[in-house]
Amino acid sequence: MSLKKMGLLAIAGILIVAGALVVFRDHVIGTKNAQAEITDLGSLYEATEEIAAAKEQFQKGMEPAEIVTKDEKPHVAFVIDGLPDRTTTVRLLDVLKKHGASAVFFVEGQNAANQPETIELIREAGQEIGNYTFVGVAAVQELPQERLLAEICRTQRVVEVLAATKPKLFRAPRTVYDEELLRALRAAGVECAVKESAHYAPGWLKDEAGAAAYAATVPAGSIIAIDIAVPVEAPAQDAAVEDARPAVDKQPTVEDKPVGERKAAPVDAADELDWLLTALESMGKTPGNIHDFRKIRYVPAAPSAAVQGK
Repeated sequence: MSLKKMGLLAIAGILIVAGALVVFRDHVIGTKNAQAEITDLGSLYEATEEIAAAKEQFQKGMEPAEIVTKDEKPHVAFVIDGLPDRTTTVRLLDVLKKHGASAVFFVEGQNAANQPETIELIREAGQEIGNYTFVGVAAVQELPQERLLAEICRTQRVVEVLAATKPKLFRAPRTVYDEELLRALRAAGVECAVKESAHYAPGWLKDEAGAAAYAATVPAGSIIAIDIAVPVEAPAQDAAVEDARPAVDKQPTVEDKPVGERKAAPVDAADELDWLLTALESMGKTPGNIHDFRKIRYVPAAPSAAVQGK
């Protein structure tokens, strides 16, 4: 075999080896790096240090967080319970912009981590993001302290990473805002819990007439919650906890719907919000900023002093 042929074979061998190394780099090492990045992201959202710090602060006897609640002023505020899908979020943001209105998007930490682009849309629109626990769990006052702090702190961490700021406000479905919960919130860096005084779920208002009828039942000074998410029930030992809303504090709403019906939203949530804002504005109930609403402190003198959310 001539030296020329041997040289060509050697070059071909080198090229084959180099190609194999490139494939190994791109497909094997690249895959491992991607897996490492996913693992790192999961670790980032564990909030181990934040939970430990909150636990330490709680044990020091933190003052309870305040509660934002209804007042008598001629305004209303909107809170959105649960992170909507991206398309719905865009539509809701467009409606809020149309009316010059603000709303607080209370998001689950887990859903926020899975929808970073949606969180970015909310942030860019200038709307506030609140803490709705990590999975949207109901009756959080019944949770063990460790789980409670984890639900709060992990969501704080996710939102901080994605939106560059920690939530100042907290909500959870069917939750009693008692002293221990409010102290846990303060220990985790949350300033206030928000108690709604009216609520509805997508699909309840149906049309402009339905929205106007509902608006007529909502007093000025109300905080209106839009039930986007279906609550996650508390652990098994808490399964017997029921919605204990006192009858005397019945919130303005449309007729109650079974859970199965509530999941179906035949009417666009953004259209309903548009109709409702239009109706409220025509009645002199203008959309306001939730931070302008009344703040109260927990009074531990009697059981009835605990403030309950829906």
